[in-house]
Amino acid sequence: MWRQITVGESDMCSHLRVQSVLVALAIPLWGCSPSDTDPVDAYIEGVIGKHHIPGLALAVVKNGEIVRAEAYGLANMELDVPVTPESVFELASVTKPFTATAIMMLVEEGKVHLDSPIGTYLVGTPDSWHGVTVRHLLGHTASMSAQTRERDDAKDYTTAEMFEAITQWKLDFEPGERWQYFDLGYFLLGMIIEKQSGQRYREFLRERIFEPTGMTKTTVIDQWEIVEDRVAGYTIRNGSLAHIRRHTQIELPSSFGVLSTVIDLAKWDVALASERLVSRSSLEQMWTPVRLADGSTYPYGLGWLLMDHRGHRRIAHSGDTGTYIGRFPEQGLTVIVLTNLGHVQQFAWHLALGVAGHYDPALVPPDMLSQRTDPDPGRTEQLRGFLTQLASGVEPGGMTNGLRAILPRASRLRVSSFKGIESLDHLACDQVPEGGLERLGTSVSLICHYRVTTGQGMFYVTFWLTADSRVADFMPFRDLAGEGLDW
Repeated sequence: MWRQITVGESDMCSHLRVQSVLVALAIPLWGCSPSDTDPVDAYIEGVIGKHHIPGLALAVVKNGEIVRAEAYGLANMELDVPVTPESVFELASVTKPFTATAIMMLVEEGKVHLDSPIGTYLVGTPDSWHGVTVRHLLGHTASMSAQTRERDDAKDYTTAEMFEAITQWKLDFEPGERWQYFDLGYFLLGMIIEKQSGQRYREFLRERIFEPTGMTKTTVIDQWEIVEDRVAGYTIRNGSLAHIRRHTQIELPSSFGVLSTVIDLAKWDVALASERLVSRSSLEQMWTPVRLADGSTYPYGLGWLLMDHRGHRRIAHSGDTGTYIGRFPEQGLTVIVLTNLGHVQQFAWHLALGVAGHYDPALVPPDMLSQRTDPDPGRTEQLRGFLTQLASGVEPGGMTNGLRAILPRASRLRVSSFKGIESLDHLACDQVPEGGLERLGTSVSLICHYRVTTGQGMFYVTFWLTADSRVADFMPFRDLAGEGLDW
């Protein structure tokens, strides 16, 4: 089924682009030569070179067909082993959509109810958890904090030991009050899957998801097992590449433990979209933003992050090992990026946006836009003032209550470290598509993109604006392949 092309030494990008695997009759051959450099290859190589990514695999699905599956760089730096599209990566939190899908399968069978307290299924939950439902765990609208965070990498942690430890934790807030990423909520969901299905988590995924969809190289992690074609994981330590050291053995890794390839993930994406695993009704529940107790929403569904990109719907999840899957349903497009550089600022999602922009101009991210004539200098000056106040440690005026509520703990706050804004250059403004768009519980009418120049360098920022010009949300972007700031 697969045709393999090995790039020759005379190819100008042979140092990075190792192999291209093509689906018969579905994937065109993308050249990479001095006279005809493929723009996607050039973009990815620029990102790899700037951010020192050891290895990367990419798949693109368009209207249910795999139209691109390629690999770049090394799966193992010490052994000089190249990545291929069949290389097996640790997905980390990209596991969560699998766990959510398994829960929804049990919901459809009547074995789990989304709004039932988790104590309905798990014996031994403390009384303080009474209000925590399955839906809360799926949508990260319930969170608990450990009193200590000690961990022994040499120890094997059983499910019983993990559960006993978590039952000592306290709720961070009333369930449904706000959104806060709670990683081990998905461990508890894994326990519910095992209890209600009568199968081990790994067996349920293998029999109900992996095998029916032809995901032949996908498994659930067991640190004692040898996995063919598994890539080595790396991170940045003291400015240099180092081993990532994710070796803790956890019996039930339902929050982080799926190992897979870009080819298998593409098969999974097609199976999801074609309703082979769960119904359209279940998918819509998974892909609808959670509603908080105050009536507002947060852009996370049941196992999926739900953001817009340039005003277009985006359904996605990322993993701390440098992995990402992003679906753009309006365009019928999915981009899957798996790297072996983790524990650093997330770049895989941004790289996927850049690839998406090569397939559809409507999805070109801010750092790939050219400067245009500013149609509203007054608005630009207002937004510059917003960033200046933020960088000065002053709460900016002109923002919505939804943004004000999440700002103190949001990653967006990173722009406050960049002092001395010298210029804010207009790039583009996108009109909100028909049907409207909500951001952090507030309707927005315009999405504007800018390039920011500071005394420390350059970055990009997108603002979501209400009809009365308040900031409903904003997001900084790095110049992944260029000379901008690298935070």
